[in-house]
Amino acid sequence: EEFVFVLIRIRRGLDTEVLATFMGVTQSHVSKIRISWINLLHKCFIPLLEWPTADMVRLNMPKSFRKNFPSTRVIIDCSELFVQTPRALHAQRTTWSSYKSHYTFKFLLGIAPSGQITFLSKLFCGSISDREIVVKSGFLDLIEKNDNVMADRGFNIRDLLLWKHAYLNIPAFSDGKQLSARAVQKSRRIASVRIHVERAMERLKNYKIIEGIIPLKLKNSTDQVLTICAVLSNLQDPLVTE
Repeated sequence: EEFVFVLIRIRRGLDTEVLATFMGVTQSHVSKIRISWINLLHKCFIPLLEWPTADMVRLNMPKSFRKNFPSTRVIIDCSELFVQTPRALHAQRTTWSSYKSHYTFKFLLGIAPSGQITFLSKLFCGSISDREIVVKSGFLDLIEKNDNVMADRGFNIRDLLLWKHAYLNIPAFSDGKQLSARAVQKSRRIASVRIHVERAMERLKNYKIIEGIIPLKLKNSTDQVLTICAVLSNLQDPLVTE
């Protein structure tokens, strides 16, 4: 019963008062159950969120990637979660996201071409750039020679990947000039397959526990909850079927 109620908490985002009423116990007891089960599930689930080998990625490569982007190892994107306004000015500066116009935590997500979540960073303060989060998250340590990383235009990491003898695949920049027909066609092909990382992000955020404004004191448990949500997402039907 405790396990089921924790899953309900994760999926539906019900607060402790509602769950306490359902279970016929006190709110403090519900909080103890939540903490215990989140710790347990995180410990059990984190080995399931693994980085696949290049051979495994190729073996499960969908046709949409195999035809145009056969060397793709991972598709990455960043997202943010709203957090409580910090009291300290320094904390306000570091968590303020100019993109969201709110105080946030930010994380990096990576999926295989098959749609499986294969990388999830810890939470960082919202002011961090995409480039910084790639460096500090340990993502580059997983990249191997000849890997191809697909991303959005905002990821200025081509030089970082070159150090690993890997490549960045992003839509073309117009830079004020008209793109060639070839560049436009390639950008459209990238957009047509890169959308799967956005779908994976949407699926992850369908777990209502990470909706709304997260209290700062829950940062550590939110890291654990994100991992749990990512593994639960991977247990659903495949995002990419062909």
